[in-house]
Amino acid sequence: MYEVFADLHVHIGRSENNKPIKITAAKSLNFANIAKECVDRKGINIVGIIDCASPYVIEDIENFLKQGEAYEIEDGGIIYKDKVCIILGSEIETSEVNSEGKTGSAHNLCYFPRLSDIKGFSNEMKNYIKNITLSSQRASISAYQLIDIVEKYNGVLIPAHAFTPHKSFYGNCTDRLEKIFKDKYNKIPAIELGLSSDTYLADTISELESKTFLTNSDAHSLPKIAREYNKVLVENISFKELLKAIKNEDGRKIIANYGLDPKLRKIS
Repeated sequence: MYEVFADLHVHIGRSENNKPIKITAAKSLNFANIAKECVDRKGINIVGIIDCASPYVIEDIENFLKQGEAYEIEDGGIIYKDKVCIILGSEIETSEVNSEGKTGSAHNLCYFPRLSDIKGFSNEMKNYIKNITLSSQRASISAYQLIDIVEKYNGVLIPAHAFTPHKSFYGNCTDRLEKIFKDKYNKIPAIELGLSSDTYLADTISELESKTFLTNSDAHSLPKIAREYNKVLVENISFKELLKAIKNEDGRKIIANYGLDPKLRKIS
């Protein structure tokens, strides 16, 4: 086994045909450019692109694979130039109601092993999202309901930037994740710390004792990729190995995560 570096939260600003995906992200952030940035400049071995449920992005991925420099592998993920594994993901905003009857919204990172899986997920989520072509759109379901759809397509759900004041579980939905996920809480292997927290702060919450901590860039431009990242111990770069590391299985693990000081946090 060997150590690799992973950034699992990178946005797409525009499709190759200049269709808007993440409105607040740079136009240069497209699927191909992210792969090239990870290989050529950032030294990232596993990158999670979390706008891949957009039909425009799915079309870009299909064209990217046809060019021959990238290919899907059986253990999940797309390998580019034999140097980086691209994990196909989707960030979904869910609608939550807490124990006091107050409403809130939270972002969830959903990762899938194959293009066929995220295509199926995208097609089903059209029933709950008004505009599936755009990133991080609000779904008319809760995270408790979403996790079943994610698992239906062989995926895994991880709460995104769990501590930010907006669009997060601890930030504006609940004081305990168990209240949200209930009997499905054990299906959540990890949480994303986000720029508002770090391992030291999150480790003070007792219900997170069994969860792996991830920290990612939430990049809205190419230079921001890997401003936060994880060091991961795996046997190879693939969805299967990454998931084992997140679940701390068979000697695979997240060795460390490196992020900005929460005092420098952003709030959205």
